[in-house]
Amino acid sequence: MDFSNYKFVVSTGCSYGRLADYALRWFEYTHNSPNLINEYGQTEWLDLDDSKIISINLSLSSQGSDWQSDSIIHVVNELLKLEVKSENIFCLVEWSQWFRFAIHPPHHYGLDFDKMNFVKDEYEISLFNFRMFQKNTVLYEEETRPILSYLHDYFNLFKSRACESWGKIGDRIYMIPRNLGPNVYGKLGLEYELFYEDILKVENDIPLETKINVYLNNILRTQFFLEKNNLKYNFVFMQSTLSDWKLKDNGIIYHPLFNGGVKPYEDFGRVIKPSPKFNPANNPKSDIENIMPELKSKINQINFDNFWFYETERFRRGGIDEWAIDNLKETGFVELPVDYSNPSFDPHQILPNHGNHPGMAAYILLWNKAAFNCDFIKVKPDFEKFIWDKYREDYNYDGISKNRITLSKKEWDRIVIKNKLF
Repeated sequence: MDFSNYKFVVSTGCSYGRLADYALRWFEYTHNSPNLINEYGQTEWLDLDDSKIISINLSLSSQGSDWQSDSIIHVVNELLKLEVKSENIFCLVEWSQWFRFAIHPPHHYGLDFDKMNFVKDEYEISLFNFRMFQKNTVLYEEETRPILSYLHDYFNLFKSRACESWGKIGDRIYMIPRNLGPNVYGKLGLEYELFYEDILKVENDIPLETKINVYLNNILRTQFFLEKNNLKYNFVFMQSTLSDWKLKDNGIIYHPLFNGGVKPYEDFGRVIKPSPKFNPANNPKSDIENIMPELKSKINQINFDNFWFYETERFRRGGIDEWAIDNLKETGFVELPVDYSNPSFDPHQILPNHGNHPGMAAYILLWNKAAFNCDFIKVKPDFEKFIWDKYREDYNYDGISKNRITLSKKEWDRIVIKNKLF
């Protein structure tokens, strides 16, 4: 199959890796907002050339840097084998948290891998969100399916039916034990239950310094691969990862976001309110290479020119969460349910806390910022303004939500007060 006239956006990440999905195919996710589609249209929100563009999003929930590095290197390498030109590929990596340490099940455990039920079905293109689109054109499924099915089969990518966060590239399996409870493993039999208990101990015994070293190695090898092949790319963090580190008097190194559990909102004996402990500051002395000087040589090799960071007086080397916390106020971490006639929310999940997943508006508004090296596709400034305006209308609305992008501030207050959160 000839792909010489196609351009590719290849992205990867964890469940936060939604930048390409929301920004490039926003109307697929507006099941609650038909009026937005009617008002703006489905084909005119992007500035792009006349090529057909294929978006391949390899993001996999709860995965870490092993998956993010391996998945994008694998797919880009296969695209180059298909003689896709380097200048026709743009790569975007959302790096998740450093402590998501991948386990690749060793053979000596004797696990029956068939129980993981890895699937690669040409009729399930949505497994890894393969999409195709073109300027001012609505491409229908019957037109795109043959091409996307071919690529989906060609890349040899799999997702487990036993656990949606388990992935496989070829025969290599990716699992993050600490992100899942024992029940997920126990359902597959005693051998998996025992495997989980054993491998979790192994993971917990791996020092913080080793996990961070693996994390940086994955960033560097991905950078080196992309630059060696003359590809344009951008990296973005889920959260502030390389700064805001602390060193205790007893020599213990920790990050308040990850190790201390400090979030913008905390539970104070069944009452949730803004945390007085959450007082981040943009302090270069907190950079990881200053707290762990043995990492300085690797940090110095990172090409930060291709990173997008959110930086303010409060945040240094910030990521998606920090931007959403600052810019979208209380309602930036709200995903409205499909059944909008009877919306129901876990109040903890609508708080603007790290890890709670920003809503669709954040990803649309961040595309041009985070993917600044992508020269063949941009979100139009007037569409950014359109989304901003609609978001603000929702925020200031008297009811639940006017445009169904997010909750109104009044409804947000009602939920937290009803649940005695303040």
